[in-house]
This record gives sequence, structure tokens and C-alpha cells, in this order.
Amino acid sequence: MLNGDFSNHMYFWYLADAQTTAVPSELRPGGNALVVNSWAGQKFSAGVIEPGKSYQLTVTARKSVNGGDASMSVVFYDKNSVPYRNFRRTFTSSSYNQYTLSFTAPAYTGIWEVSFSVAGVQAIVDTVSLKLQSPIVQTEQVTSLDGSYVPAGYGLAFNDEFNGTSLNTDKWFTRYIYDGGTKDRLNDEQQRYRDNNNHVIANGVLSLVARKVSSNDPQGVDYESGMIRSDWTTRYGYFEARVKMPGAIGVWPAFWLNSDVAETGDLRWPPEIDIFEFVNNGGEDRTNMLHTGAVEPYRNFLFLDPAFNQWWDYWTAPFNFNEGWHTVGAAWTPMSMTTYVDGREIMSRAYEWKDTNGVLAGPAHILLNLAIGGHWAGRYGIDAAAFPQALQIDWVRAYKKLY
Repeated sequence: MLNGDFSNHMYFWYLADAQTTAVPSELRPGGNALVVNSWAGQKFSAGVIEPGKSYQLTVTARKSVNGGDASMSVVFYDKNSVPYRNFRRTFTSSSYNQYTLSFTAPAYTGIWEVSFSVAGVQAIVDTVSLKLQSPIVQTEQVTSLDGSYVPAGYGLAFNDEFNGTSLNTDKWFTRYIYDGGTKDRLNDEQQRYRDNNNHVIANGVLSLVARKVSSNDPQGVDYESGMIRSDWTTRYGYFEARVKMPGAIGVWPAFWLNSDVAETGDLRWPPEIDIFEFVNNGGEDRTNMLHTGAVEPYRNFLFLDPAFNQWWDYWTAPFNFNEGWHTVGAAWTPMSMTTYVDGREIMSRAYEWKDTNGVLAGPAHILLNLAIGGHWAGRYGIDAAAFPQALQIDWVRAYKKLY
């Protein structure tokens, strides 16, 4: 950080108003502190920090009074100056505390900032520092391998066993990366993703809960639901989740990989790998069917299970997915993607992770979500009386090739 103790007053700091200014420090005689009335920040360009390395922002600060909202953030922007990563910590007390925020720098670090913002209160920031730290560990203890079907030669790189009491927001965002990380629905789906008890963790299981909250939304978006998007990104590996599907007509849960911002600062779609899409519309799509595939460019199939329909990219199971726990996995290589259900290979196709210009796309983040309705899942209506519904997730694990 430049001028992190405000000894040079406001040099290197951008201010939103004249009331955000330097004042005498209450902790360091003869020193200065920063009073934030609305927003203050320091902007950086490429070369200050390195993608893939971990850092810790440390701030000594207090609120002017208890109440209101005050926070510190590290925000990364794509090359079009649209935010795509926002790491945030709130200040909780009117007494001085040391607050820390640890993060791993994403693929593109050409435009980023450290900032403070307040609403309904002032913040007094005494010192700010940003330092390299040991790599943030992205794995946690796996107590059971029951239901796991990892091929030989892979090592665990990222996982969440959901053994806490609330969603780990250091690992997961709850909106899509688009619209500055705020987008809460796609296409003509009839839900918005929210944080109103839509991510419930109990007994080692995360439930993405969808419920009806309206009957008169002008666009028919009458449901709220949950989704998770990993901060961690990668190219290639083996990915699996143990899940129990919801069963109501109109549900559309999915487990997929989507392209993040690339090293060039570009955010482009496609590519996309759909490890599973589960749709029960009460007609063509039923609870014993699982869709899996990849968004263009399409390539030839390398393997098809006899129960796989290559024209509509679905596998018909000898069971209903909403009646028990099942593990769905995918092996992703530079030239192919292969899907497994409970360790059984159901489909493999040639596939390259490129955007529409034929260029290697950004690394992928992991998503699991519970969408509702739309032209596919809601083709024959939604069984509103069956809600709330939940996609239950026992664990999510990602592996990288060891050799």
C-alpha cells in the first residue's frame, strides 16, 4: 500500500467527498488517520501483485458509532473496468480492532483497488497494509470417501464438505459473475437468487432452497432460490458432487463449469461444461433423466452409454434422481469432457475450452444452482404447491492431475 499510515495525508488515495479527510491518529501520537464519510480507495495497475498468489489486507479501524454499515474491500476489474471479484469485510465495532481479509489474486490483476465504504456511519481508519501471505488452502478434511469415484492419478485441489453452520463465503459467491457479480437469473427462469435463507447447512449438507415469494411479478419471477459460484478457478481436472435432486414439476438444478475472466482481462461465453442439468417438466423430461454436455463448439462423441440419447444429450437412469443420493462427476481434459454417474461413464465427447474466436478461454469456476421454470423446466407449468424445494449437496470436490 502507498501511504498506508496517512503520514502524507491523502496522497495516493481517491476520495468521494470533502468530508473524507486525514485527522490526527488516536493510536499513534503525531500520526494521521483517515475519516471515511462515504468512500475512499487506492487504485492499482498490473504488476503490483501476481495472479494465483495469496495476500492479506490488514486494517486497524473503528466505526464512529455502533450501527450503520462500514467495510473494507479488495475489488478486481476486467479490462472493461467492470468488477468481477469483490472481497469484503465489515467493521463491527466503535472500538479499534484489527481486521484482516485474505484472498488469492485472480487470473487478471490489471485493474484493482483497495477501498473503504460506509453508510449511515463514519469509519476511522488508522493504518492499512497489504502483504504477501502463504497460499490459501483450498481443501478441507475429507472424512469419508463413500460415494466418491475419482480416477487414479488425481489429487484433491478444492472441496467443501459443508460441515459448518453457514455457507463459507470465502469460497463461494451467491450470484453469477456477470453485471459486476450481481446477476441473479438467466434466460427466462422464474427465480432470482437471493440470500434469504436460501443456503441452509445442516448435518453436513448444503440445501439450495427455492420457495415461492410472489404471485404477481410482472415477469412471472415469483420464486427465490440459491446458487453457489466458486472463487477458486482452474482449467482441467476431475469434478464431482454428491447430490439429491428436488422432485417437483418445474425444477431445474445444475452443476456446471463456466468461463471466468481470462488472463487478458476478457470475460467471454461460451465455453461452458454442463456436468448435469436435471429437469422435471412433467412431460418430456422426468426425474429419471439427466442432461449433460458442453456448449459449442460441438465435437464428435467418443463414447455413449446405451441409455444415452445423443440427440438431446440426456441419460436415462434405472432410478429416480430425487429418491436418493447420487454422485455426478466429470473429467475435463484439454481435448475432451466425460461424464459419470455413480462411477459409471455415461458419455464422452471431444471438446476444447475455447471462446467463439477460437482462443483459449479463461479458467473455469464451479457452479451449483437451483433454477425454477422457464421455457424448459416450466413448459407445462410449475407445481407451486410442492414448494419449498431444495437441491441437497453433501459435498463438492475438484481434483487436478498429479502426473
